[in-house]
Amino acid sequence: MSNTGVYYMTVAELLAKADSLQDENVRISGDVVDGSIDYNRRELVLSFRVRDADDQAKAINVIYNGVAPDAFKPDIEVVLEGVYDPGKNLFQAATLLAKCPSKYSSEIEEQKE
Repeated sequence: MSNTGVYYMTVAELLAKADSLQDENVRISGDVVDGSIDYNRRELVLSFRVRDADDQAKAINVIYNGVAPDAFKPDIEVVLEGVYDPGKNLFQAATLLAKCPSKYSSEIEEQKE
């Protein structure tokens, strides 16, 4: 039976292993930095910064070519797959997934009480 879970690194883990991962396809997770989003809808080029959820001082720049997901916005957690260039502190994302926080999570917690 195969494992259906998918592992991804945090931004801090990526930065710690950056030299050994150069030119390697990796999957990372981080939070979109508010005020960093620049989206050219005509060219479908999205650039932004992601930071580590636990250590917000650790952040990287991201470029993604494609349509931004509907749930994509500042301070949301994203999962990215692509290649990191430590010299430029730039992650070239081939895949961008925005984790959608459940708007019902607080209602569920209230129902449990």
